[in-house]
Amino acid sequence: MAARLLFVSKPIGPPYQDGTKCLVRDIALHLKSVTPVVMTSRGARPFETGSDHIVSWPVYASPGKFQPGLGQNLRAVWSLLSGADADIWHFVFAPNPKSSMMGAWLKRARGVPALQTIASPPRHFDHPEKLVFGDIVVAQSSWTRERLEQAFRDAKLTAPRIEVIAPPVPALLPKTQDEAARARVHLDIPANAPMFVYPGDLETSSGARAVADLVGPLRERVPGAIVVFAYRVKTPEAPAVAAKLQAELDPAVVRFSGDVPDVLGLISSATAVLFPVDDLWGKVDLPIVLLESMELGVPVIALDGGPLKDLEGVVKTPDIASKSLLDACVRLYETEAHRREVIAAQKASVARRHRAPLVSKAYERLYSELLTASRAYSLER
Repeated sequence: MAARLLFVSKPIGPPYQDGTKCLVRDIALHLKSVTPVVMTSRGARPFETGSDHIVSWPVYASPGKFQPGLGQNLRAVWSLLSGADADIWHFVFAPNPKSSMMGAWLKRARGVPALQTIASPPRHFDHPEKLVFGDIVVAQSSWTRERLEQAFRDAKLTAPRIEVIAPPVPALLPKTQDEAARARVHLDIPANAPMFVYPGDLETSSGARAVADLVGPLRERVPGAIVVFAYRVKTPEAPAVAAKLQAELDPAVVRFSGDVPDVLGLISSATAVLFPVDDLWGKVDLPIVLLESMELGVPVIALDGGPLKDLEGVVKTPDIASKSLLDACVRLYETEAHRREVIAAQKASVARRHRAPLVSKAYERLYSELLTASRAYSLER
Protein backbone atom coordinates (compact mmCIF):
# COMPACT_ATOMS: atom_id res chain seq x y z
CA MET A 1 0.00 0.00 0.00
CA ALA A 2 1.39 3.39 -0.98
CA ALA A 3 2.39 5.77 1.79
CA ARG A 4 0.08 8.73 2.36
CA LEU A 5 1.54 12.19 1.87
CA LEU A 6 -0.35 15.15 3.32
CA PHE A 7 0.19 18.61 1.86
CA VAL A 8 -0.19 21.16 4.64
CA SER A 9 -1.23 24.37 2.92
CA LYS A 10 -4.00 26.87 2.40
CA PRO A 11 -7.19 25.46 0.78
CA ILE A 12 -6.41 23.94 -2.61
CA GLY A 13 -8.84 24.71 -5.39
CA PRO A 14 -9.64 27.20 -8.14
CA PRO A 15 -8.95 29.90 -9.00
CA TYR A 16 -5.28 28.99 -9.31
CA GLN A 17 -3.83 32.49 -9.11
CA ASP A 18 -1.58 31.76 -6.16
CA GLY A 19 1.88 30.22 -6.41
CA THR A 20 1.39 28.09 -3.28
CA LYS A 21 -1.82 26.53 -4.59
CA CYS A 22 -0.29 25.97 -8.03
CA LEU A 23 2.72 24.25 -6.49
CA VAL A 24 0.60 21.77 -4.52
CA ARG A 25 -1.70 21.14 -7.49
CA ASP A 26 1.10 20.49 -9.98
CA ILE A 27 3.11 18.23 -7.68
CA ALA A 28 0.09 16.22 -6.48
CA LEU A 29 -1.20 15.58 -9.98
CA HIS A 30 2.06 13.90 -11.01
CA LEU A 31 3.03 11.86 -7.95
CA LYS A 32 3.45 8.13 -8.60
CA SER A 33 4.94 6.50 -5.49
CA VAL A 34 2.77 8.03 -2.74
CA THR A 35 -0.91 8.80 -2.26
CA PRO A 36 -1.27 12.59 -2.03
CA VAL A 37 -3.79 14.14 0.35
CA VAL A 38 -4.64 17.81 -0.17
CA MET A 39 -6.40 20.16 2.24
CA THR A 40 -9.49 21.70 0.64
CA SER A 41 -12.58 23.66 1.61
CA ARG A 42 -15.97 22.02 2.05
CA GLY A 43 -17.67 21.24 -1.23
CA ALA A 44 -14.64 22.25 -3.29
CA ARG A 45 -13.63 20.39 -6.44
CA PRO A 46 -9.92 21.17 -6.57
CA PHE A 47 -9.11 19.27 -9.77
CA GLU A 48 -10.88 18.73 -13.05
CA THR A 49 -9.15 15.67 -14.50
CA GLY A 50 -6.31 13.27 -13.75
CA SER A 51 -6.85 13.33 -9.99
CA ASP A 52 -8.28 9.89 -9.19
CA HIS A 53 -5.18 9.13 -7.10
CA ILE A 54 -5.56 12.29 -4.98
CA VAL A 55 -7.48 12.35 -1.69
CA SER A 56 -9.26 15.63 -0.86
CA TRP A 57 -9.52 16.44 2.84
CA PRO A 58 -12.13 19.19 3.50
CA VAL A 59 -10.43 20.88 6.43
CA TYR A 60 -11.50 24.45 5.73
CA ALA A 61 -14.96 26.01 5.82
CA SER A 62 -14.32 28.23 2.79
CA PRO A 63 -11.64 28.88 0.15
CA GLY A 64 -10.47 31.90 2.15
CA LYS A 65 -8.37 34.81 0.95
CA PHE A 66 -4.81 35.24 -0.29
CA GLN A 67 -3.56 35.53 3.29
CA PRO A 68 -5.24 32.87 5.50
CA GLY A 69 -7.15 34.24 8.48
CA LEU A 70 -6.96 33.12 12.08
CA GLY A 71 -9.96 30.83 11.70
CA GLN A 72 -8.38 29.00 8.77
CA ASN A 73 -5.12 28.57 10.62
CA LEU A 74 -6.84 27.22 13.73
CA ARG A 75 -8.80 24.70 11.64
CA ALA A 76 -5.57 23.48 10.06
CA VAL A 77 -3.82 23.14 13.43
CA TRP A 78 -6.68 21.22 15.01
CA SER A 79 -6.99 18.91 12.01
CA LEU A 80 -3.29 18.08 12.05
CA LEU A 81 -3.33 17.48 15.77
CA SER A 82 -6.42 15.31 15.88
CA GLY A 83 -7.23 13.79 12.52
CA ALA A 84 -4.37 13.78 10.04
CA ASP A 85 -3.74 10.23 8.84
CA ALA A 86 -0.51 10.42 6.87
CA ASP A 87 2.95 8.88 6.82
CA ILE A 88 4.65 12.13 5.86
CA TRP A 89 3.75 15.82 5.89
CA HIS A 90 4.73 18.37 3.25
CA PHE A 91 4.35 21.92 4.56
CA VAL A 92 4.00 24.56 1.83
CA PHE A 93 3.75 28.15 3.07
CA ALA A 94 5.70 31.39 3.37
CA PRO A 95 7.63 30.97 6.64
CA ASN A 96 7.08 33.29 9.55
CA PRO A 97 7.99 32.71 13.21
CA LYS A 98 4.44 32.01 14.46
CA SER A 99 3.42 29.56 11.72
CA SER A 100 6.79 27.82 11.74
CA MET A 101 6.75 27.47 15.51
CA MET A 102 3.34 25.83 15.28
CA GLY A 103 4.52 23.56 12.46
CA ALA A 104 7.51 22.45 14.54
CA TRP A 105 5.30 21.78 17.57
CA LEU A 106 2.81 19.72 15.54
CA LYS A 107 5.63 17.75 13.95
CA ARG A 108 7.02 16.82 17.38
CA ALA A 109 3.59 16.12 18.86
CA ARG A 110 2.59 13.72 16.09
CA GLY A 111 6.04 12.30 15.32
CA VAL A 112 5.53 12.57 11.57
CA PRO A 113 8.51 13.20 9.25
CA ALA A 114 8.12 16.52 7.48
CA LEU A 115 9.38 18.24 4.38
CA GLN A 116 9.04 22.03 4.29
CA THR A 117 8.91 24.05 1.07
CA ILE A 118 9.52 27.77 1.41
CA ALA A 119 6.64 28.96 -0.74
CA SER A 120 8.01 32.52 -0.94
CA PRO A 121 10.97 34.30 0.65
CA PRO A 122 10.31 35.80 4.11
CA ARG A 123 10.57 39.53 4.75
CA HIS A 124 13.91 38.92 6.46
CA PHE A 125 16.03 35.94 7.46
CA ASP A 126 16.77 36.94 11.07
CA HIS A 127 16.51 34.06 13.55
CA PRO A 128 16.40 31.39 10.84
CA GLU A 129 15.81 28.70 13.45
CA LYS A 130 12.35 30.22 13.92
CA LEU A 131 11.56 30.03 10.20
CA VAL A 132 12.42 26.46 9.20
CA PHE A 133 11.66 23.21 10.97
CA GLY A 134 11.37 20.48 8.31
CA ASP A 135 13.56 17.38 8.36
CA ILE A 136 14.40 18.54 4.84
CA VAL A 137 13.82 22.11 3.69
CA VAL A 138 13.24 22.98 0.03
CA ALA A 139 14.00 26.43 -1.33
CA GLN A 140 12.72 27.34 -4.77
CA SER A 141 15.83 29.30 -5.76
CA SER A 142 19.54 29.23 -5.05
CA TRP A 143 19.25 32.78 -3.69
CA THR A 144 16.83 31.75 -0.94
CA ARG A 145 18.96 28.75 0.02
CA GLU A 146 22.10 30.91 0.19
CA ARG A 147 20.34 33.55 2.30
CA LEU A 148 19.09 30.89 4.73
CA GLU A 149 22.44 29.18 5.03
CA GLN A 150 24.18 32.52 5.60
CA ALA A 151 21.64 33.41 8.27
CA PHE A 152 22.41 30.18 10.12
CA ARG A 153 26.14 30.88 9.87
CA ASP A 154 25.65 34.41 11.18
CA ALA A 155 23.67 33.02 14.11
CA LYS A 156 26.37 30.38 14.70
CA LEU A 157 23.82 27.64 14.25
CA THR A 158 23.86 24.49 12.16
CA ALA A 159 21.61 24.78 9.13
CA PRO A 160 19.24 21.93 8.26
CA ARG A 161 19.52 20.19 4.95
CA ILE A 162 18.29 22.65 2.31
CA GLU A 163 17.62 21.49 -1.25
CA VAL A 164 16.72 23.62 -4.26
CA ILE A 165 13.82 22.50 -6.44
CA ALA A 166 12.49 25.01 -8.96
CA PRO A 167 8.73 25.60 -9.06
CA PRO A 168 6.72 23.66 -11.64
CA VAL A 169 4.61 24.88 -14.51
CA PRO A 170 1.81 22.78 -16.01
CA ALA A 171 1.55 22.00 -19.69
CA LEU A 172 -0.36 24.85 -21.30
CA LEU A 173 -2.44 24.84 -24.43
CA PRO A 174 -1.53 27.71 -26.75
CA LYS A 175 -3.95 30.60 -26.54
CA THR A 176 -6.07 31.08 -29.64
CA GLN A 177 -6.23 34.30 -31.61
CA ASP A 178 -9.80 34.76 -30.41
CA GLU A 179 -8.75 34.47 -26.76
CA ALA A 180 -5.96 36.97 -27.27
CA ALA A 181 -8.30 39.32 -29.11
CA ARG A 182 -10.94 39.16 -26.36
CA ALA A 183 -8.33 39.96 -23.72
CA ARG A 184 -7.25 43.05 -25.67
CA VAL A 185 -10.83 44.18 -26.27
CA HIS A 186 -11.53 43.90 -22.54
CA LEU A 187 -8.85 46.55 -21.90
CA ASP A 188 -9.53 48.59 -25.05
CA ILE A 189 -6.14 47.79 -26.60
CA PRO A 190 -5.85 48.02 -30.41
CA ALA A 191 -5.35 44.66 -32.08
CA ASN A 192 -1.95 45.46 -33.58
CA ALA A 193 -0.51 47.69 -30.84
CA PRO A 194 2.83 46.60 -29.37
CA MET A 195 1.96 45.61 -25.81
CA PHE A 196 4.16 45.25 -22.74
CA VAL A 197 2.61 43.61 -19.66
CA TYR A 198 3.71 44.04 -16.05
CA PRO A 199 2.04 41.19 -14.07
CA GLY A 200 3.46 42.18 -10.68
CA ASP A 201 2.28 43.71 -7.45
CA LEU A 202 1.97 47.48 -7.15
CA GLU A 203 2.81 48.02 -3.50
CA THR A 204 5.47 45.51 -2.41
CA SER A 205 8.42 46.24 -4.70
CA SER A 206 9.93 48.90 -6.94
CA GLY A 207 8.68 47.04 -10.01
CA ALA A 208 5.57 49.12 -10.70
CA ARG A 209 7.51 52.36 -10.24
CA ALA A 210 10.23 51.17 -12.63
CA VAL A 211 7.67 50.28 -15.29
CA ALA A 212 5.86 53.59 -14.80
CA ASP A 213 9.14 55.45 -15.40
CA LEU A 214 9.57 53.43 -18.58
CA VAL A 215 6.22 54.40 -20.13
CA GLY A 216 7.19 57.75 -21.68
CA PRO A 217 10.56 56.72 -23.16
CA LEU A 218 9.07 53.44 -24.46
CA ARG A 219 6.25 55.22 -26.29
CA GLU A 220 8.84 57.44 -28.02
CA ARG A 221 10.91 54.47 -29.19
CA VAL A 222 8.06 52.07 -29.95
CA PRO A 223 5.23 53.96 -31.66
CA GLY A 224 1.77 52.98 -30.47
CA ALA A 225 3.09 50.93 -27.54
CA ILE A 226 0.69 50.14 -24.69
CA VAL A 227 1.87 49.25 -21.18
CA VAL A 228 -0.50 47.13 -19.06
CA PHE A 229 -0.31 46.90 -15.28
CA ALA A 230 -2.04 43.55 -14.71
CA TYR A 231 -1.84 43.38 -10.93
CA ARG A 232 -3.69 41.58 -8.17
CA VAL A 233 -4.97 43.32 -5.06
CA LYS A 234 -3.11 41.63 -2.22
CA THR A 235 -3.22 44.41 0.37
CA PRO A 236 -5.55 47.36 1.03
CA GLU A 237 -2.86 49.71 -0.29
CA ALA A 238 -3.04 48.44 -3.88
CA PRO A 239 -6.01 50.54 -5.12
CA ALA A 240 -4.43 53.76 -3.82
CA VAL A 241 -1.11 52.96 -5.51
CA ALA A 242 -2.92 52.18 -8.77
CA ALA A 243 -4.84 55.46 -8.60
CA LYS A 244 -1.65 57.44 -7.98
CA LEU A 245 0.14 55.87 -10.95
CA GLN A 246 -2.87 56.31 -13.22
CA ALA A 247 -3.06 60.00 -12.32
CA GLU A 248 0.49 60.65 -13.48
CA LEU A 249 0.52 58.52 -16.64
CA ASP A 250 -1.07 59.12 -20.04
CA PRO A 251 -4.30 57.07 -20.18
CA ALA A 252 -3.79 56.59 -23.92
CA VAL A 253 -0.58 54.68 -23.21
CA VAL A 254 -1.34 52.64 -20.09
CA ARG A 255 -4.00 50.26 -18.84
CA PHE A 256 -4.56 49.22 -15.23
CA SER A 257 -6.50 46.13 -14.25
CA GLY A 258 -6.64 44.39 -10.90
CA ASP A 259 -8.79 41.61 -12.29
CA VAL A 260 -7.90 40.51 -15.83
CA PRO A 261 -10.38 37.73 -16.74
CA ASP A 262 -7.78 35.89 -18.83
CA VAL A 263 -4.31 37.12 -17.99
CA LEU A 264 -2.61 34.45 -20.10
CA GLY A 265 -4.83 35.34 -23.05
CA LEU A 266 -3.63 38.91 -22.63
CA ILE A 267 0.02 37.94 -22.23
CA SER A 268 -0.07 35.58 -25.22
CA SER A 269 -0.12 38.53 -27.64
CA ALA A 270 2.35 40.69 -25.69
CA THR A 271 5.60 41.96 -27.14
CA ALA A 272 7.18 41.19 -23.77
CA VAL A 273 6.41 40.57 -20.11
CA LEU A 274 8.18 43.06 -17.82
CA PHE A 275 9.26 42.01 -14.33
CA PRO A 276 11.88 44.39 -12.88
CA VAL A 277 10.96 43.30 -9.35
CA ASP A 278 13.38 43.69 -6.45
CA ASP A 279 11.13 42.37 -3.66
CA LEU A 280 9.29 39.09 -4.10
CA TRP A 281 7.53 39.05 -0.75
CA GLY A 282 4.27 37.15 -1.13
CA LYS A 283 5.33 35.56 -4.41
CA VAL A 284 6.99 32.30 -5.38
CA ASP A 285 10.74 32.80 -5.95
CA LEU A 286 10.16 32.33 -9.67
CA PRO A 287 6.57 33.55 -10.16
CA ILE A 288 4.31 31.15 -11.99
CA VAL A 289 3.08 33.83 -14.41
CA LEU A 290 6.66 34.22 -15.67
CA LEU A 291 7.06 30.48 -16.20
CA GLU A 292 3.70 30.38 -17.98
CA SER A 293 4.78 33.28 -20.20
CA MET A 294 7.98 31.42 -21.05
CA GLU A 295 5.97 28.31 -21.89
CA LEU A 296 3.62 30.32 -24.12
CA GLY A 297 6.51 31.75 -26.11
CA VAL A 298 6.38 35.33 -24.81
CA PRO A 299 9.74 36.98 -24.00
CA VAL A 300 10.28 37.84 -20.34
CA ILE A 301 12.46 40.72 -19.15
CA ALA A 302 13.43 40.30 -15.50
CA LEU A 303 15.80 41.81 -12.97
CA ASP A 304 19.12 39.98 -12.70
CA GLY A 305 18.98 39.87 -8.93
CA GLY A 306 17.44 38.04 -5.98
CA PRO A 307 15.58 34.80 -6.70
CA LEU A 308 15.02 35.91 -10.30
CA LYS A 309 18.71 35.20 -11.00
CA ASP A 310 17.66 31.54 -11.26
CA LEU A 311 15.46 32.22 -14.29
CA GLU A 312 17.14 30.81 -17.38
CA GLY A 313 16.65 31.89 -20.98
CA VAL A 314 14.95 35.21 -20.21
CA VAL A 315 16.33 38.69 -20.87
CA LYS A 316 18.05 40.00 -17.72
CA THR A 317 18.52 43.64 -16.78
CA PRO A 318 21.27 44.59 -14.29
CA ASP A 319 19.05 47.13 -12.52
CA ILE A 320 15.57 48.63 -12.64
CA ALA A 321 16.63 51.87 -14.34
CA SER A 322 14.36 52.79 -17.24
CA LYS A 323 17.27 52.82 -19.72
CA SER A 324 18.12 49.16 -19.05
CA LEU A 325 14.48 48.17 -19.45
CA LEU A 326 14.01 50.40 -22.47
CA ASP A 327 16.96 48.94 -24.36
CA ALA A 328 15.74 45.40 -23.65
CA CYS A 329 12.18 46.22 -24.78
CA VAL A 330 13.26 47.96 -27.97
CA ARG A 331 15.61 45.16 -28.99
CA LEU A 332 12.88 42.56 -28.58
CA TYR A 333 10.50 44.72 -30.60
CA GLU A 334 12.90 45.59 -33.42
CA THR A 335 15.07 42.46 -33.80
CA GLU A 336 13.09 39.38 -34.78
CA ALA A 337 16.12 37.06 -34.67
CA HIS A 338 16.83 38.08 -31.07
CA ARG A 339 13.19 37.58 -30.17
CA ARG A 340 13.19 34.05 -31.62
CA GLU A 341 16.39 33.19 -29.74
CA VAL A 342 14.90 34.33 -26.42
CA ILE A 343 11.68 32.39 -26.98
CA ALA A 344 13.60 29.21 -27.84
CA ALA A 345 15.87 29.56 -24.80
CA GLN A 346 12.91 30.10 -22.50
CA LYS A 347 11.05 27.06 -23.80
CA ALA A 348 14.20 24.94 -23.40
CA SER A 349 14.57 26.11 -19.80
CA VAL A 350 10.97 25.21 -18.97
CA ALA A 351 11.42 21.75 -20.49
CA ARG A 352 14.67 21.21 -18.59
CA ARG A 353 13.77 22.57 -15.15
CA HIS A 354 10.10 23.34 -14.68
CA ARG A 355 7.94 20.62 -16.19
CA ALA A 356 5.58 19.45 -13.47
CA PRO A 357 6.44 15.71 -13.85
CA LEU A 358 10.16 16.49 -13.42
CA VAL A 359 9.57 18.61 -10.34
CA SER A 360 7.32 15.95 -8.83
CA LYS A 361 10.03 13.31 -9.31
CA ALA A 362 12.52 15.52 -7.49
CA TYR A 363 10.14 15.78 -4.55
CA GLU A 364 9.40 12.05 -4.62
CA ARG A 365 13.09 11.33 -4.10
CA LEU A 366 13.01 13.40 -0.91
CA TYR A 367 9.79 11.76 0.28
CA SER A 368 11.41 8.37 -0.20
CA GLU A 369 14.42 9.38 1.87
CA LEU A 370 12.26 10.63 4.72
CA LEU A 371 10.04 7.56 4.70
CA THR A 372 13.03 5.21 4.66
CA ALA A 373 14.66 7.05 7.57
CA SER A 374 11.39 7.07 9.52
CA ARG A 375 10.83 3.34 9.06
CA ALA A 376 14.42 2.56 10.06
CA TYR A 377 13.99 4.66 13.22
CA SER A 378 10.75 2.83 14.08
CA LEU A 379 12.48 -0.56 13.76
CA GLU A 380 15.28 0.56 16.06
CA ARG A 381 12.92 1.59 18.83
